[in-house]
Amino acid sequence: MKRKVIQERKREFPHVFVILLAIIVIVCILTYIVPAGQYQRVLDDVSNRMVIDPDSFAYMDSTPVNPFKMFVALIEGLIQASNITFLIFSAFSCLYLIEQTGALDASIALMVRKTQAKPKYATAILIMIMIVLSAWASTGTMSYEEIIAFIPVFLALSLALGYDALVALGISLLPVGVGFSSATVNPFSVGVAQTIAELPLFSGIGYRILVLVVMTTVTIVYVLTYAKKIQKDPSKSIVAGLDYSDVEIDEERMQTPFTKERKISICILFIGIGIMAFGLIKLKWYINEIAAIFIIVSILVGIVNKWNANKITNTLVAGLSKGVVSALVVGVARGILVVLTKGNIIDTIIHSAASALESLSLYASSVGMLVLQNLINFLIPSASGQAAATMPIMIPIADLIGINRQIAVLIFQFGDGFSNIFWPTGFVLIACTMAKVPINKYYKWIIPYFIICFILQIVFIFGAIAMNYGPF
Repeated sequence: MKRKVIQERKREFPHVFVILLAIIVIVCILTYIVPAGQYQRVLDDVSNRMVIDPDSFAYMDSTPVNPFKMFVALIEGLIQASNITFLIFSAFSCLYLIEQTGALDASIALMVRKTQAKPKYATAILIMIMIVLSAWASTGTMSYEEIIAFIPVFLALSLALGYDALVALGISLLPVGVGFSSATVNPFSVGVAQTIAELPLFSGIGYRILVLVVMTTVTIVYVLTYAKKIQKDPSKSIVAGLDYSDVEIDEERMQTPFTKERKISICILFIGIGIMAFGLIKLKWYINEIAAIFIIVSILVGIVNKWNANKITNTLVAGLSKGVVSALVVGVARGILVVLTKGNIIDTIIHSAASALESLSLYASSVGMLVLQNLINFLIPSASGQAAATMPIMIPIADLIGINRQIAVLIFQFGDGFSNIFWPTGFVLIACTMAKVPINKYYKWIIPYFIICFILQIVFIFGAIAMNYGPF
C-alpha cells in the first residue's frame, strides 16, 4: 500500500507554480552563463510604441542575478502585473457570483431539457447548444470549470439519444475549447496578451469572429459526423464495449429552474460584455474600466437576486479564491521577465532567436512560433500565465522578423487555446474521468480533430500575414 502511494506521488505532475519557480531558478543561473546584451529602444512614429532598433544590438558587462535578487524579482513581477491580476480577480469573482445564483446551471439545464423533450429535433438542438457554448466561451465568461460539472449530464443525454460518451465530450468540452481559443473578447488570453503587446484591448475582433465561426462549424461537422456513424452502427463507437449502465442524469441540477431572476442575471452579464465592447471601441477603455464593469455586473446581479450587501460581498470574496492561481501565475511569470531584464540577457535571447528565424520566411517563422506556443502550453496551461511568460519575448522577436504584434497575439491564442483539448496537463484528464472515457480512447478520437484544427490555425495565420492583420 505504501509503495502504491509513493508511485502515485512520483507520477504527479508538478504544480504550475513549481514549474514557474523552476524556470526562474534556471533563468537566474543563465544570467551567469549567457552573455549580457542590449538593444536600443526607439519610439515608432506610426504605432507610437517603443520598438527595438534591429541594428543596435551590442554586448555589455555581465549583470548576474543572485538568489536574493531572484526573490525580489518575484515580488517586482507581482507588482508589475497588478493591473492584469486585479482584472482576473474581478472577472473570477463576478463569474463565481453568477454561478452561485444558479443562472449558469439553469441555462445549461434548459438546453439539455429542450433536447430531451424533442428528440426528433435533437440534431438541430445539439447544433444550437454547441454554437451557444462556443460563442459564450469566446467571451471568457464560460470556461472549462463550468462545463466540466455538466459533463455527466451531457453523457446521460448522449447515451439516451443513441450516441456515446465521446459525443458527450464533443458537444460540451470541444465547443468551450474552440470558443476559448477563438477568444473574441476573452480577457484571460487575448486581453492579457494584447496588454503586454501594447495593442488596443480586444482590437482585431473581426478576424477572431471569423476564426470562431469557421472553427465552430468544423467542430460541429466533426462531432455530428461521428455521432451519426455510431448511431447507425454502435459497433463503430471507439468506446464500444465499455459499461455505462450506471450513468444517470443529475436530476437535481437538471431541475434548476430558469427563474426570472436568473434570466435577468444572464442578460446583465451579456449587457455588461456589450458595454465593454462599446467602451473599448468607442471610448478607448482599457483594463481598469473592464475590471470595473465586472464589479458593477456582480453588484447588479446580486441585487436582482435579492441578496443583501453582506451576501454579495462574501460571495465576491469567496470568488477571489477561485481566481488566485490564474491571477498570481501572471505575476510569478512576470518575475521571469524581471530576472531576464535585470540580468540583461533577454535581448541576447531575442537576438539569437531572431537571427535564427530571419533566414526563414515569415510563414515558416510563424509556424515555428505556433509549435513553440503549443509545447509551452503543456507546461503552463494557464492562458494568462503563458501570455505573461512568453509574450515579452515573442513580441520583440515578431518585431524583428517582421510579423506584426497582432499576428503574434493570434499565434499565442491558437497555441494556448486549442492545445488545451489535447495536453493532459489541463482539463483533459478531468473531462475524461467525468465522461468515463479511457484516455487512450479519447486520444484515438481527438487526434484527427486536433490535426484538422492545427492545419486551419496555420491557414488563418498565413491569411493574417498575407493581409497584414493589424490592430484594427
